[in-house]
This record gives sequence, structure tokens and C-alpha cells, in this order.
Amino acid sequence: MQPEEEDESDRLSNLPEGVLLDILGRLDIADAARTRILARRWKEISTMLSNFFITVGSYDDEHNRELTCDDVVRANANVLGATRSLLESRTSTSLCSINLLRVQFFLGDGDVTSIGQSLANTMAINKVGSAELTLFTMKESTRCRKDDVLTYGMQFKSFFDSCPKAFNGLARLKLENLRLAESSGLPEIFSICKQLEFLRLYNCDMGYLSLLEVSHPLLCELEIVKCDFERVDLVWLPKLKMLTYSWRVCEHDPLSFDYVPLLQTLSLTSMALARHKVLKLSEFLGI
Repeated sequence: MQPEEEDESDRLSNLPEGVLLDILGRLDIADAARTRILARRWKEISTMLSNFFITVGSYDDEHNRELTCDDVVRANANVLGATRSLLESRTSTSLCSINLLRVQFFLGDGDVTSIGQSLANTMAINKVGSAELTLFTMKESTRCRKDDVLTYGMQFKSFFDSCPKAFNGLARLKLENLRLAESSGLPEIFSICKQLEFLRLYNCDMGYLSLLEVSHPLLCELEIVKCDFERVDLVWLPKLKMLTYSWRVCEHDPLSFDYVPLLQTLSLTSMALARHKVLKLSEFLGI
């Protein structure tokens, strides 16, 4: 670090705590963690933060990400560094509890297990108000082929099995471009993610035209977008209030509603072809 940078670091480090926290709240927290600015007080300040957004950037579901393997490795390494710098310094006696923990990274890179273990340790030691995890794939959905979603599904399964405790405390989970095993894919997610309130599945399934049965005591919002399920059965969802569902193939009624007493908002989008069954809302909604 050059003398001018050291002077700048000293000036920042000498600011009052309230001012430093306000500055950090306006910055990319992962970038701040990677710099040597605030190095003298970083351990102290990081224990006072209540909201953590550790991301690899914003990636659209549809548009070309144009990523290489090196890009994914570098992005996940940055996330791992940020989680260690920000979260592993916290203890159960930290001055401020964590209100919101939002983490995003890519599947497939070797760092994902370390990131998951760091998240699991954080949720075990600290009280976390809401934890959200978004898992990206290297390719966006429009470029994914059958082999890609199978590969991404295996990568997710490997990560899930190696870090189940990282999923135990999640309130929100977003997944994309996965083909999971019918017996141990999504059913296992519903079983392990006991605190789940929001789930988004984008271009995910358990095999082409598979059946998805959903039961969960706390799930409030469910988004199933461009997934190749033959039907989704909402078996037991006592807290579900919002459902977003879009489908591409429809030989039968795409949804069944068993126990959803609080359902208030329903958004349906059909991308089926003319040869597929004509959907009559009054019939399958029981109106």
C-alpha cells in the first residue's frame, strides 16, 4: 500500500462507528471486505453490521452470461473470501444480530463447499432473522441442454449432501437449471429446509414431465417458472399465500390444490402449444 493510500485508510479508520457503518451500508460489502481499507477496525465493525449481501453480481435468467470456468472460479473465490472476512469473525456475543443474510454464488466450483460450511457455521452461532441463498449456473437457461441440466443437478446434489446444515436455516432459496433425482431431489429439499418461506424454481425438474408434490409447514410463496413438470400437486401448504406458475407442456391439468387455505395470489402463465389440452380455469380451480 502506498503512503497516500495508508493516509486514506487511517482517515477512514478514524471515523466514528456510526459514520463507518453508514458508509459500509452504501458499498458492495464483499468488495469492502477484500480491500485493506478499514483493516485496523474491520473485525470490530463487521460484528456491528446487521445486513449482509454477499453476491457475484446480478445475472438474468435469459440473457447470455458469457462466462468462462475461470470467471466462475474467480467469482466464487471472492464470495468465499467475503464470507470468511465478514462472517467468521462473528460470535454469539456479537453486538448486533444478523437481520438479513443474502448470499449468491455459482455451482460447480470447488469453493462452494467451503462457502456452504461458512454459512452453516454462521447460522449455528448467530441468530439470523432471514437467510437467503441463490445458486447460479454457468449457463443461462436459453443455452442449457439436457446434459447441462443433468450436470448442474449433480453439482447441486453434491453441494447439498456436503452442506445440509447450510440449508437448515434458509428462509429463501432460488434455484435454476437443475434436473434432480425424482426420489431424492426436491422432496429432500422440502424435508431439510425446515424454515423455508420462499422457493423459486426456474427451469428445474425431476425428469421430463415428472410429478412434483409439495408439502411444507412454513412455505408462504412459491415460484415455479418454465419447469417441465407434468403436474404440481399442492398437497399440504398451510401458510402458502402466493403462487407463480408457468408451464410449457400441458397434457393434463397442470396444478392440483389439496390444502392451501391461505392462498390469496395466483399467477398462471401457459406456454403450451395449440395441440395441448385447453385449460379451463373454472374446472381445475373448482370455481
